[in-house]
Amino acid sequence: MILRPLLPTDLNIMVSAREFFSDGWTEDMLRSAFRAGNFYGFIAADTVFTDGDGAKEKVLGFITFSVAGDTADLQDLFVFPEERKKGAGKRLLAEFIADARLRGVNKLFLEVRESNSSAIQLYLSAGFYRLSVRKKYYDDGENALVLIKELN
Repeated sequence: MILRPLLPTDLNIMVSAREFFSDGWTEDMLRSAFRAGNFYGFIAADTVFTDGDGAKEKVLGFITFSVAGDTADLQDLFVFPEERKKGAGKRLLAEFIADARLRGVNKLFLEVRESNSSAIQLYLSAGFYRLSVRKKYYDDGENALVLIKELN
């Protein structure tokens, strides 16, 4: 597995992930975030070799985040369903934390669906803790847990 920086040319990958969840970012939202200049991320991929075509990339997932001052907000951590439970999410999260440290970030924030127990477990295992609950945060009325990690 390789990790590489997310690029504006990766918009199609992020938009294609929307079929797996209803509350993802639209293409226009993503374009706007890239233009804002404080939007970052990483792609997790495997290199797949094909006959005569050289190396091709098989995207496993991605993470996106924004940075403002000394805080970073994790926007999306997505791993394609067939690639889950193989370590891509953990690697992406670790890369986000390391990158945030390099950018001088002191606090990381994220929202996660209250029902997403596997994601919550991943975040807790990385040192995040529960800060609050946002009632009816998602379009379908589900609550979001607000998690924080301090990088002191």
